[in-house]
Amino acid sequence: MRRRLAGISVTAVLAAGAAFAASGVAASGSTQPTATFSYSGDNGPGFWGQLNPAWEACAGGKGRQSPIDITNVQIDPSLRALNLALKPTPLALINNGHTIEQEYEPGSTLTLGTATYHLQQFHFHALSEHMIGDWRGVMELHAVFKDDAANRIAVVAMLYKIGRPNRFLDELISAGLPQKEGQTVHAPVEVNLADGLTDASAYYTYAGSLTTPPCAENVTWFVLKRPAELSEPQFQAFDKILGDDFRPLQARNGRTVWATAKGGKGLAH
Repeated sequence: MRRRLAGISVTAVLAAGAAFAASGVAASGSTQPTATFSYSGDNGPGFWGQLNPAWEACAGGKGRQSPIDITNVQIDPSLRALNLALKPTPLALINNGHTIEQEYEPGSTLTLGTATYHLQQFHFHALSEHMIGDWRGVMELHAVFKDDAANRIAVVAMLYKIGRPNRFLDELISAGLPQKEGQTVHAPVEVNLADGLTDASAYYTYAGSLTTPPCAENVTWFVLKRPAELSEPQFQAFDKILGDDFRPLQARNGRTVWATAKGGKGLAH
């Protein structure tokens, strides 16, 4: 029997993503588009849908676009902790011109029902792309998992707020963040995403899209309720490179956002 994952069921959330994937829209957490996009100016988010015919979904409309403001959530007592199996991976950072990305070696997974999603990479946005109860974090981490068999994506997201120094981020900063587009940084150390996440048993989940072109609507989002902390100097180290690489909020268009009972009904910030 398929385990119920969200609200009426996350089967519905996953099915929504599968329907769009079946339409033939390619999806990847790390896209390499032929056209150029940016976060401001004539190639900014408001024009993404016009820059490339394959990016039509980025125009929004009545679709399932991300990010959103997470408000008016519905509690689902059947939701359980995310079934993550995360292993260390060699530190390998790349500046792709839009974000700082850590590539992940095969072997780390997220299991949803009977489907296994493989961790591809994690990357950062500043400020945060999602908002939680009208609160925006100073930064957001996206861990991108892919189910190759069904061409579906699952993203575990976590927001940051200014506070205590973050030891996980310090590992990345100490290795030397790639400052310029195309620059890569390798170090003889390993990092483990598990060390950077807060509480994978308390989260919000909804059906959405990639937040960069082609904005494919085959993504199931899991936004952790508890934000992580980082110090002001740590934030500045990322922000001077990222430079406001966040997509504006998108219309919810009637979608339900489900939430775990753990963490309370209130929207944490």
